[in-house]
Amino acid sequence: MNRIFLGFLLLTCLCGDLTGQKSAPRVVRNEFLTPYEMSGKRRTATYNQCLEWYRSMQKTFPTLCSVDSIGLSDGGSPIFVFRISNNSHSQKVKVLINNNIHPGEPEGTDASMLLARELLIEKEGEAIRDKIDLHIICQYNVDGSQTQSCCTRANQNGPENQGFRGNARNLDLNRDFIKSDSRNARAFAQYFTGKKFDFFIDNHTSNGADYQYTLTYFHTRPEKLLPVLQPLLHSVESYLKPELEKAGWPTAPYVETIKTVPDSGIHAFWETGRYATGYAALHQCIGYTVETHMLKPFPRRVEATLAFMRVFLNGVVKEHGTALMVRDYLKRAQTRKLQGRQVEYLDYELDVSRWDSIRFKGYGFGYRGSAVTGQQRLFYDTTKPWSKHIRYYRYFKPKDSIIMPRFYVLPWAWGEVYERLKLNRIELKQVGQDTTMAMRVSFITGYETAKAPYEGHYLHHHVKTRDTILPVKIRKGDWFIPVTQANYQFLAATLEPRAPDSYFAWNFFDAVLQQKEGYSDYVWDDKALEILESNPELKKTFLSKKATDKNFAADAWAQWTFIYRNSAYYEPTHNRYPVYRID
Repeated sequence: MNRIFLGFLLLTCLCGDLTGQKSAPRVVRNEFLTPYEMSGKRRTATYNQCLEWYRSMQKTFPTLCSVDSIGLSDGGSPIFVFRISNNSHSQKVKVLINNNIHPGEPEGTDASMLLARELLIEKEGEAIRDKIDLHIICQYNVDGSQTQSCCTRANQNGPENQGFRGNARNLDLNRDFIKSDSRNARAFAQYFTGKKFDFFIDNHTSNGADYQYTLTYFHTRPEKLLPVLQPLLHSVESYLKPELEKAGWPTAPYVETIKTVPDSGIHAFWETGRYATGYAALHQCIGYTVETHMLKPFPRRVEATLAFMRVFLNGVVKEHGTALMVRDYLKRAQTRKLQGRQVEYLDYELDVSRWDSIRFKGYGFGYRGSAVTGQQRLFYDTTKPWSKHIRYYRYFKPKDSIIMPRFYVLPWAWGEVYERLKLNRIELKQVGQDTTMAMRVSFITGYETAKAPYEGHYLHHHVKTRDTILPVKIRKGDWFIPVTQANYQFLAATLEPRAPDSYFAWNFFDAVLQQKEGYSDYVWDDKALEILESNPELKKTFLSKKATDKNFAADAWAQWTFIYRNSAYYEPTHNRYPVYRID
């Protein structure tokens, strides 16, 4: 009896088959049991256990799966991907599953191993393998997964061993996709954009309110996707909810409360490019984030994550043909120029004037005195479950927009930005000789900056700009960036300074915000007078401002600076954003 045949013998059955329905117990050989199962479902698989188990599956099923490294973490450990696909020549939908981006939330690690076993051993797995090319990142935050203790998640019910949220550089990798400070994010970007995935799942555990659901999730906001992708998202979503319910897993949207508790209503999560699904959307990949509830037992959370992935894969198989047609369209759009003057929305805000009424299953709540602080504290009463309609705010309205150019121009000097564009497979064409061109230029006229560091940066926000047309010298070696129907959303999100996760917001261009030249007042005062006398219009404006602005009239330095900034001595590059546009 060969090894593969023996693989069909099961020692214990943990969950249903790939249809999502409950099934009779089966037998599995001991070597196919996962570390999670062997611990009595109390512990999650460690990095080494996870890798050893996947390699054993590769050895048993060499024609169906493989294990490869996609690069190194900041701590120097390989990040491994387990791939399941048969040798069928038919086109397949590409799906990526990401685990342990937050290693204290490890359900995805263990659920993915159970899913992989089903796909390789169960008869129903063949139908999935024929239609889907599945890639599973075993543990993305390798460093945090290797830093384990009992107690990194103060609000969470198990497992006994929990990883740490930060990586070797103490970065939260689910805030690092756009800025790509970590080796992890750079390895991910190369792999993700190289494979061109159609769908993406990022597995998590929630924090926050208490309620009856074990399983909640959210998906890429449809506003962030090209119109061709929105019907595909809708079709998959329409399949998911009823099938999960049928499989015994009622679900709700990821719970972000309007006020303190779900009774007040909940709202959809808007994910910019720093987050996994927000980043995926910028590359026209439909992303889902799974959030199991922190207070439910760990085995229950693992089962919920497994159930979601099972049902999701069946939904993708159902939409196989549509997904391939969409992929073909996007491939052709890679080189297709934008038609007309394309408006792109840089930022959105929640529309609190619109909501849906949804059935939600929560718990009663109240306030009681704290034995620690003596103050009132919130508590949920799980003996008082309720089911009623609440408001779900899921509509967003545009807050800021731009007209997309035909090209961006990036000077060679800004190498960190160039490297990130290349990581994301953005096409750049190098200028062959020095030239001067009239281009649209932005000046930064205002911004606010975080007062404390956030993920290694002092993030800018509420950025204001002023655009003008200026002749700009382009040097040999600078970069032209063609704007196409496939890349314009990524370019707008990163290169437009007012976008909330732009490279400007993440401090990559801060050097232009500092004035390099200046004046000494005792020298400048005489020159300032000469400038006013030789420029009647400037003198008129200056005297009017002195007459109407008391603070200005009382501030000598402000007056000198006003004249300086309106003279030929003031450097023209101060606050000039160094990415230019050809319209």
